[in-house]
Amino acid sequence: MSTDIVSSTGTPPGADSAESFGSAGPGAFAPDAIVVTGIGAVLPTGRGPEALWTAWREARTALSPYQDPYVRTRRITHFGHVPAELQQLSRDSVPHKLRKFGTAFTFNAVLAAEDAMRQAGESWQAVPEERRGLYVAQDDSTELSVAAFHKALDQARTDTSRQVGADLTRVVAEAFGNAATFNPFTVIRALNNNTLALVSIARRFRGDCAAFVQDAGAALGALQRAAFSLRQGDCDTALVVGAGSYNEPLKLAAQYRAGNLTAGADGAAPLRSFDAGRDGTVLAEGAVALVLERAGDAAARGARPLVTVLGAALRPAVDSGVGPAALAESARGLMAAHGVTPDTLGAVLADGKGTVHHDAAEAELLRALLKDSGVPVSSVRPVTGTLGAAGPLAELALAPSLFAAGELPPIAHLATPPDDGTDFVTGTARKRRIDTVLSLHSSFNGFAGALLAERPHLV
Repeated sequence: MSTDIVSSTGTPPGADSAESFGSAGPGAFAPDAIVVTGIGAVLPTGRGPEALWTAWREARTALSPYQDPYVRTRRITHFGHVPAELQQLSRDSVPHKLRKFGTAFTFNAVLAAEDAMRQAGESWQAVPEERRGLYVAQDDSTELSVAAFHKALDQARTDTSRQVGADLTRVVAEAFGNAATFNPFTVIRALNNNTLALVSIARRFRGDCAAFVQDAGAALGALQRAAFSLRQGDCDTALVVGAGSYNEPLKLAAQYRAGNLTAGADGAAPLRSFDAGRDGTVLAEGAVALVLERAGDAAARGARPLVTVLGAALRPAVDSGVGPAALAESARGLMAAHGVTPDTLGAVLADGKGTVHHDAAEAELLRALLKDSGVPVSSVRPVTGTLGAAGPLAELALAPSLFAAGELPPIAHLATPPDDGTDFVTGTARKRRIDTVLSLHSSFNGFAGALLAERPHLV
């Protein structure tokens, strides 16, 4: 649904568009190119992009048996939990008086933003607060606590009227009602821009801003908007943050009922992207923050560009009646706008959720897009799980390591890839010079997108 991607300023990104971030072709330098100068990450793999890269390179999954102090289930077998000590560190990074306004994943966002700003360099702090843009992607717009359900169930147990009892609809309605009265900040938590508000206050961003929901499409929208605002001169630096968590009872239940989650069979890897034995995805949580600037501004203050962000495409996906071939054409158009062809592409980072349906559709998209070009395809999803709004930004965070290492790690746990001509990387890393990266994403709410980035070239 295009209405799921909204801007706080009332300017939604085109749901069927490819927006250019820079006019330069690959390998060229342009002062108005959009570059990343700072990266922060709080993910199941740990803190920082290096932890993510190391886990991916070692095919070391960060997925673990699902655990939650309030939720007991045998249906949700695994989850991409942010380590407890890192969760606490995130909470500690938020000023005490602000914590009552936030949730665990918004605390992760604040810590990731802090790390990204630090890497961007102290001179970045000279940018006036009113010229700092903030663009946030958040996974969802509601937070219905387990405590609210607990109170509703308790009411059902003690209420002797015929209307209550085991009426699940009534219990859910009571829970929503309790959420409004249980916590006076529930209203704030229900807003789409909760992460934006907390990061803005904690990290002092007072300039142009926008908040987007949901999932990976929100992150692509936030990147589009940040680049647009930088190029329009609406801000002098842009912080893009993607954060969220699928660890909420209603989200977990909905994905389970939709058949999207792995059964977690004994002895089998929990998430097997593109494998013939795949049986579902593993949901996850985390936050990634990126400092974006115009390349000329970054060079003027002595900052080192880490990635040049070329552009993003986002459109309704298969579930909305658009097939893989049309989605491949959208990604091809994005590459063509920047002089990149499948033959010159360095690597493709596929979504690879691990569900039978999503991976089959993506495999078909890859066939249509790459057409035996020999471009290697990998995915980090078996390591991190399905991240939602942090997913596309996490893959941008990996790009500097791909450029520097000259190798593409394999898809962990992929034993039997599709026999369709696509070069899925299995077993060991693929040695290769990588100057450009295309990452593909699909969301549970019916959108698919692509993100194109390249190695920065400064002269």
